[in-house]
Amino acid sequence: MGFRGHVSRSTLADANENRDWRIFADFAQVLIGIARPLYAHDPMGVDLEQSLYALDSTTIDLCLSLFPWARFRKESEIASR
Repeated sequence: MGFRGHVSRSTLADANENRDWRIFADFAQVLIGIARPLYAHDPMGVDLEQSLYALDSTTIDLCLSLFPWARFRKESEIASR
C-alpha cells in the first residue's frame, strides 16, 4: 500500500469517515453471500422473522513461529508512545 512509517488509528478512522459507506455495505453483502450457504442448515436457537447477521472484528492471535508477519503490539507498547 506504500506506507513507509507508522499509521495511527486516528488517521485510519479519519480516512474511513471520508469513504463512501456503500463500499462497506457492498463488502458486507459479499460476506453474507459466502456465509449464507455455509450456515443454512445450522440451528440459530431462536425463531426470527428476518435474517440476522453479526460481523466480528476481534483480533485473532497467530503463532509467530508460523506467521512471522503477524507481529502485534501489546497494550503496554501502545501506552508507552
